[in-house]
Amino acid sequence: MQNSKKAISFRGDYTYPLRKMRAPVRSRVFPCDFKTTVFFSLLSIVMFLAFPSCSPTKNTIYFKDLPKDTTLHNIITENFDLKIRKGDLLSIAVASLSPDVAFYNAPQNTIGPVSGYSVDNNGNINFIKLGVLHVEGMTRKNLKDSLEKALVPYLKDAVVSVGFLNRHITIIGAVSPQVLPMPGDNMTILDALASSGDIGEKGKINNVLVIRDSIGAKQFKRLNLEDHSVFYSPYYYMQPNDIVYVEPAKVKTQLTASQIISYITSGIAFVFLIIDRIIK
Repeated sequence: MQNSKKAISFRGDYTYPLRKMRAPVRSRVFPCDFKTTVFFSLLSIVMFLAFPSCSPTKNTIYFKDLPKDTTLHNIITENFDLKIRKGDLLSIAVASLSPDVAFYNAPQNTIGPVSGYSVDNNGNINFIKLGVLHVEGMTRKNLKDSLEKALVPYLKDAVVSVGFLNRHITIIGAVSPQVLPMPGDNMTILDALASSGDIGEKGKINNVLVIRDSIGAKQFKRLNLEDHSVFYSPYYYMQPNDIVYVEPAKVKTQLTASQIISYITSGIAFVFLIIDRIIK
């Protein structure tokens, strides 16, 4: 009996030091500094992945190579007058002190919902009282002056205005696509882009394509609106039936504040989960 008690006592004395050693060993393997390092390392990774999409957006800068406070000389003329051509539908309004002036403003040719003076295949229009007039190749001002002079025998102090009714340009690509009416002269590519909501960050400002009709052909011209040389280009002023295509740009999707907070919260929870798995 005494021998067996001694054996039991001896076993207890042997295992007790081992149990005391376990806690220090665990502490040496996974110290508090290690847990802190893991936490901040993983948190940094989460923050790095979450915040690139909320970086400041790029600015769209027109003519950024243009020197400050400068003057450009010998640019394409601003007195760019379009010529009347076959197939045009003209609006011609006559004002006068004569009581029968309304007779000269009666609707003429009608194309769809629009009424005006249609230029036929011979380049002519048929005007009230004056008969057939050849107008192809004339500018709006030429026709205005010619009509005012021709109406002198019929109307007192006649004033004539002439416009285009069926001319247009088409804007497509990374803008608000639309067909813009072109009632007069001197519409520039900047006017057209502004009317369609501007390019902004959606499109490539340095790669704007203009497609233009030529006799039996199509002309393609790419314009860089970061460069002020566009003011010297014959494509600066729009021609009837021009097509302007703005190439889309690759833009990062911007995260909302709630999305960013959600990602960060999920990331922190993930960090704690990993640390808990490692420590156990």
